Amino acid sequence: EIDFAESYTGTETTIQIPREEHCETCKGTGAAAGTSRETCPQCRGTGQLRYQQGSLVVARTCGQCGGAGQIVRHPCPTCRGTGRTSRDRRVTVKIPAGIADGQRLRLYGEGEHGSASGPPGDLYVVIHVRLHPVFHREGDDLYAEVAVPFPIMAMGGSFKIESPAGILDVDVPAGSASGALIPFRFKGMPSVTGRGRGSLFVRIVVDVPRKLTK
Repeated sequence: EIDFAESYTGTETTIQIPREEHCETCKGTGAAAGTSRETCPQCRGTGQLRYQQGSLVVARTCGQCGGAGQIVRHPCPTCRGTGRTSRDRRVTVKIPAGIADGQRLRLYGEGEHGSASGPPGDLYVVIHVRLHPVFHREGDDLYAEVAVPFPIMAMGGSFKIESPAGILDVDVPAGSASGALIPFRFKGMPSVTGRGRGSLFVRIVVDVPRKLTK
């Protein structure tokens, strides 16, 4: 979970995850020191057992080795023959600018290690962006709604607004209708691909006074 401002500028964070890794004692083989994996005597290393049923040959996974073709007669005491142990790891995640809520990042090789010294998988990180109190996002565009006094809507004027892109001067033309959009090009969200940037729109609505002065 990151702040809205962090999704605008991009950030870097560290997460801690439990991960299955190769057992350092047996180097991922699952066999105790001084021993090694042996060829399965039941399937002779094929991982399958074949049966003749009439004119058909049926193959099924070997029940003794589980299809691996090898067995561990003397399992490693640390991992109990699995070849993997669970550890907590801290992983640095670089979050690009423009990331949207619900998008996920793929970290190659940061997943769990495969069995029997297999290569590690990937780690997927799903990003959740906290809502901003003023701005909301539509694609790469940002929108904010601001209540403006009626005299400024009728006669024109200006005001300042604080945005993720900095302080913006909002010029209100005379005779503006309530609900009008004032655009600021290239002040919206950067594209997560690194190409281009959206726009920022300020929606002005008339602030109707409850009590009229002279």
